[in-house]
Amino acid sequence: MSTMNDVARRAGVSLKTVSRVVNGEPSVSEQTQQKVAAAIAELGFRPNSIARNLRTGRSPLVGLALPHLAQPYFSSLAEAIMREAERHGLTVLIELTGGDAEAELALMREHGPYLGGLLMYPVGLSDTQARTVARTVPTVFVSERAYDAPVDRVAMANREGVRALVAHMVSLGYTRIAALGADHTGLPERSAAHLRLDGYRDGLRDAGLPYDPELVLDVGTPDWNRPAGAARLRHLIESGISFDAVVAFADALALGALHAVQEAGLRVPTDVAVAGFDDTDEARYSYPSLTSIAPGTSQIAREVLDMLNSRMNDTTPQEQGRLVVADFELIVRESTLGGSAAWAGT
Repeated sequence: MSTMNDVARRAGVSLKTVSRVVNGEPSVSEQTQQKVAAAIAELGFRPNSIARNLRTGRSPLVGLALPHLAQPYFSSLAEAIMREAERHGLTVLIELTGGDAEAELALMREHGPYLGGLLMYPVGLSDTQARTVARTVPTVFVSERAYDAPVDRVAMANREGVRALVAHMVSLGYTRIAALGADHTGLPERSAAHLRLDGYRDGLRDAGLPYDPELVLDVGTPDWNRPAGAARLRHLIESGISFDAVVAFADALALGALHAVQEAGLRVPTDVAVAGFDDTDEARYSYPSLTSIAPGTSQIAREVLDMLNSRMNDTTPQEQGRLVVADFELIVRESTLGGSAAWAGT
């Protein structure tokens, strides 16, 4: 097993310099950091996080607060964050909040003193509560909502992604495009549901198409799942309202929609094209395979851990809040292009 002494010899630097790099201290040049990082990678060195904790007084335990894991995106995000945390020598404790503000605050009160840092997908927190959480423990939010507080957050390109989906549908000749996943149950104004609906409006406006409220399908729950998607599409089909495409705000909703469309004897995409958001494994292996927006999950995991590490090492002023918006990619599959879509490698 390689040691810090081995890394120091390979990089041609002192043991103290290696220690500074491993602990994320800022007083090391970029060139030296790269030399040490290369030596660590070559030797397969893994810092002893427990020993480092004893020296620095920082806990290697990081909390990850998510609304739930039933939605495929959150389970994918959790896995990506856990992998990235391991690279930082951190251990992740997953807690489920149900999107309830009290549960989010309770997690901070109960576990905050034992955590070195906290990653949270907040749903119910107010601006004041978000500020309280960030001041109690080093925190990074995975959140679309902008808080009036100095908090770090990493967000998806929600609005831009759905806008790209609508543009894709329009480019294929679809003009009666339903939006599946609207929510008017009291979610914060800048929630993912609101932003994705804004993107839907943007896409229609770009194409010169009218906004038809009858094609905006409110699922009545913040939990985007297959049953909700299927039920809402069945209702739309039975209503007799004409539509030729569905842009779902989550893959789970889109998969439910696929089921309902095929159940009704309609062909995808010949009669109705369907697309989702999240690019989950289910999207790749559904039948037909699902066109979807890949929201940059790996990048999100990388950015939140980098931000959190700097907070844990006190290298970012407390009064400054940072924002990173992850890149996205439109992954085109059979549900919008039929058998002509390239399946392999997407």
